Amino acid sequence: MKKCFFTGLALLLPLALTIMITVFMVNFLTTPFIGIVKPALEHFEIFKKGFLFLSGPQVLQYGSRALILLLLFLVTVLVGALTRWMVVHYFLRLGDYILHRIPFINSIYKTSQDVIKTIFVNNRKAFKQVALVPFPDKDTLSIGLVTRENIPNIDGKAMIAVFVPTTPNPTSGFLMLFEKKDVTYLKMTIEEAFKFVISCGVIPSPFTPKTSMPVEASENIAEEPRG
Repeated sequence: MKKCFFTGLALLLPLALTIMITVFMVNFLTTPFIGIVKPALEHFEIFKKGFLFLSGPQVLQYGSRALILLLLFLVTVLVGALTRWMVVHYFLRLGDYILHRIPFINSIYKTSQDVIKTIFVNNRKAFKQVALVPFPDKDTLSIGLVTRENIPNIDGKAMIAVFVPTTPNPTSGFLMLFEKKDVTYLKMTIEEAFKFVISCGVIPSPFTPKTSMPVEASENIAEEPRG
């Protein structure tokens, strides 16, 4: 009998202590707010009827505490998220501030930062059109992104500014000026162009020209001697 008693006590005592501590914590957290939530639920006649073996007042009491716990949980998560965001944002700004004040490093970091923001954050405004241009020589075509049109050249001819990105890192590249006859506009989106460049050409993209190269431009290229 004694052994059975202590065996049952060893099984039930941890459960009883767990229930006692849980009830204590629930009462401790919800009691300060029960006077606000319970009258509100009574006013809207929520939990007015009983449920199973619980009477109406008991359902109202337990429902009020459950609602308070839920609200406390949501408020805690919100405060934690805001705090975490503010802390992370603070360290990011601190790191940015430090890098901007290190000699030599600041020029590289600032330039890279501007290029990345231009390409990935605001690429729809930075680039107007995808095109094919003769680069690095007249017999080779490279994919480029038109950045500006109608740039006056020293001889008065209108030029087109084209950024030719490198692969697989499109944040670096070459800014070239071409005559309009040398630029072949493509029916390709900026996103498709970046996918093609970053994947080293593995991801296929449509190379359908919007306007073909003028005949006189093709003849001029054909007539020029090859080295």
